[in-house]
Amino acid sequence: MNRRHLRWIVPAATAVLATVVAVVLATQVGGSAACAAGGQASYYTAGRNGMCNLGTPAEGAYAAVGRAEYAGGKGCGTYLDVTGPNGTTRVQVVDLCPSCPAGKVDLGKAAFARIGALSAGIIPVTYATVRDPQVGPLQVKLKGGTAYSSLTAIVNNHGNPLSAVELQTATGFTTMRHGEDNTWTAPSGAVPSPVSLRISDIYGHQATVSGLALGKNDFQPSQTVLYGGPSPSPSTVESSSAPSSPPSSPSPSLPPPTC
Repeated sequence: MNRRHLRWIVPAATAVLATVVAVVLATQVGGSAACAAGGQASYYTAGRNGMCNLGTPAEGAYAAVGRAEYAGGKGCGTYLDVTGPNGTTRVQVVDLCPSCPAGKVDLGKAAFARIGALSAGIIPVTYATVRDPQVGPLQVKLKGGTAYSSLTAIVNNHGNPLSAVELQTATGFTTMRHGEDNTWTAPSGAVPSPVSLRISDIYGHQATVSGLALGKNDFQPSQTVLYGGPSPSPSTVESSSAPSSPPSSPSPSLPPPTC
């Protein structure tokens, strides 16, 4: 959860924009992205997990956002299409940038280099939240879950902001509490094993991941996606929902978002 990285410190005389315009956070209907007004991007090197505890995607395709867009952890795991002077790249939100105002995004170094010159340090950008991005099957990391401690879960590959994660117990599904560090915590007590979680996003997609084992330190794969079509690859974790869609890495070269 510790986040230590190097940020570019650029003198005021080299700042590209004098004023950052606030980001439009409302998401449009029909699968389009939420549009962002003109802003800025810098770059940094994330810690091992980032504030979201998701790790960092390959090819530096990750980002940190300010407190408003981080939204107490609700922004974790979502994707942004960021457009700069040299094109557009897609990144996953994995971190909090405490010093970033609305309209400012901190990118992984490789992602920044795809849309601007590293020597600039800060570049003008627009960026937009992607609805229903193509991602692989859901992944879940569990910790705890004995009669003496609460079960915690971290969910990855959900794409859209999550509205709920629920633990299946003998009496039904129990709501887990979402923390700023992107962990979902169940009430204290014994936990049935193997674990089943029902996962919902803000657009009404819902899926149940079953067969999750306690005592594993890494993300456990599943065959379940929150939305989309079938997956060609089997998973080591049983699923109670339909087969999942093929995984897709964040794209380094995308058309600019339409606003």
